[in-house]
Amino acid sequence: MCKKSMMILVNLLTTIRIVSVICLLPIYLRYDGVAAGLLSIFCYSTDLFDGIIARKCKVATFFGCMYDCVADKAFTIANLLVLVTITKYAIVLVLCECAIMMIQTIKYSNNINVQSSYAGKVKTWIIALTVIALYLATDIDKLVFLPETFINNIVMMDKHLLFGIIIVPVFVFELLTILSYLIVLKGCDIKQKVEAPNIKVYLKKPDCWQNRWNNICAVWFNYDFYMKYKDSAGLRDIFKQCRYKEKKAK
Repeated sequence: MCKKSMMILVNLLTTIRIVSVICLLPIYLRYDGVAAGLLSIFCYSTDLFDGIIARKCKVATFFGCMYDCVADKAFTIANLLVLVTITKYAIVLVLCECAIMMIQTIKYSNNINVQSSYAGKVKTWIIALTVIALYLATDIDKLVFLPETFINNIVMMDKHLLFGIIIVPVFVFELLTILSYLIVLKGCDIKQKVEAPNIKVYLKKPDCWQNRWNNICAVWFNYDFYMKYKDSAGLRDIFKQCRYKEKKAK
């Protein structure tokens, strides 16, 4: 398949998570925790495959990265809000995710590198496992393929204790992620201007729709541009430089 087709496939996989944000609550209310858990398994698997395909086929772009981040965060928070109806412990996780978004926004606005920490990457998958486990635990008796003794032990457990045990690991990594981001933020002088690299990208005069679209593609849908600047500090200023500038006559 050509790169354009693979890029469309990657973004369609990401779109599944966006659409699932709307479908999640109705599916949970109409059916049960098992149905919501199966939907979450499917959606989190798209997060795994879109990244693998993007890297392997060299179609990773700034648009794809941004779109993926929005889809991940929206789907995660939607899941956590639904889980608040199951256990109030989920409120803590929602607040932690909001705190992480605020810190990342501050870092971006001050041109500090917003790359995820190791704790943040691990936290993402622990949240996925936690969400799925909580959904399945609410209707564990419907998972008839599990040993009957195991199902009975889960059913007999105090729900607050059970949900608390499931949530503890993700809560720990939420705190570690927040701490790692705060350490980076504290180690940077936000009053000192971060020097962004000089961007070399050819932009056409935006005097027609075709040229405007070409300029967008050159920045947001270009694999080489993404790979060159994705880990750079001063990301906000990098995008500011990506504007057409009329060349002055000598």
